[in-house]
Amino acid sequence: MIKQLLIIWFITNISMAASAASYHDMSKIGKQIESFIYNLPEMHRNNDTAIKVNTIDRRLKLAHCDQIKFNLASGSHLVGKTSIRVICTEPKAWSFYVTANISKYDNIYIANGSLNRGHIIRESDVYKSRKDLAKLPFGYITNPADIIGKQLKRHVQAGRILSPSQLINPIVIKRGEIISLQSSSRGFAISMKGTAMSNGAIGDRIRVKNSSSRRIVEGTISKAGIVSIGN
Repeated sequence: MIKQLLIIWFITNISMAASAASYHDMSKIGKQIESFIYNLPEMHRNNDTAIKVNTIDRRLKLAHCDQIKFNLASGSHLVGKTSIRVICTEPKAWSFYVTANISKYDNIYIANGSLNRGHIIRESDVYKSRKDLAKLPFGYITNPADIIGKQLKRHVQAGRILSPSQLINPIVIKRGEIISLQSSSRGFAISMKGTAMSNGAIGDRIRVKNSSSRRIVEGTISKAGIVSIGN
């Protein structure tokens, strides 16, 4: 009797082991997904990024896989909640989705005090605060070059996060202003006077009436009082 029981126990355990071996080990997939995300070209593995892969349902039983790959689900973003597709290609094809939360920390700019519409932002007008970008609404600024020297389109209260939609390049040339028209080509430059036909900020293209020829030309504002034409 004991011998028969031992045989039954042995056969049962061999069967269970074989069955377990036929299923894919899901315990490593979380780490594999984390590595996949970190190695994406858009990601930078540093102390400012943290990835948490959500737990895979233990009830999921899929055939052992020799070739697994990962893809970002359509419409996924690399900050906040994202979805990754786990794909087995052989010997038996299957796939499922796993969600992950990506936290990215960076310094964003916040108004140091109440700022009026039309104000030109100075360094003293803002301060930096380290935030998880995944928890912020759309629109924030991390690069000082994108904020210092810009002009406010509307009033901003103290302590508010500054966004690109609140800022414009300041007007540096006004309609009717006498400006310098500059043209350069093949190592030489020509400068002449002209009258601006409209307002403009640096980088804007405006029309200018040449004071000598009275011809109207179009050029790009390169700095206050200067419009470049030609190459």
